[in-house]
Amino acid sequence: MKAPSQAPVSQTKTPSKRFPLLLRSAWFGLNQSFRIRIKPLGLTPDQFTVLRWLHEKKDECIRQSDLAQLMSSDNNTITSIINRMETNGWVKRAPHIHDQRAKRLVIQDAGEALYFKGQAIAYELENEIMSSLSEAERLMYLEFMQKVSQACLDSRQASRSA
Repeated sequence: MKAPSQAPVSQTKTPSKRFPLLLRSAWFGLNQSFRIRIKPLGLTPDQFTVLRWLHEKKDECIRQSDLAQLMSSDNNTITSIINRMETNGWVKRAPHIHDQRAKRLVIQDAGEALYFKGQAIAYELENEIMSSLSEAERLMYLEFMQKVSQACLDSRQASRSA
């Protein structure tokens, strides 16, 4: 890891402008607002994310370990989520096509229907939040967030290698 050539950004800003605090605050606010809005569906944000990934990748063989990586989570958390979702009939574990020791995750019709209801709520919330920005600001913000996200992943990888 490179030594910083200048003072860390967080030391040059007031507390209300610190990157980690702003990122956490934005994520927490978004997650809580989404949680409240999808609660009537009997769905949590993590369950919605599972349904989204399984819907988007239903032509692929997704294992729990793949899902954990896609969701930036750990296998134990994913196992717990999948157990509840399987009990609800939203997903099922099926034999993996290429690896007999592994199970793939398959979204069920009830899960698919629930996903589409949650997706409508997610789009509504995203439009509401992003309407605070102009179209140019939205595009710039998303481009910046993509760069920040990649930098965070690179940093995590570098930290593991160190």
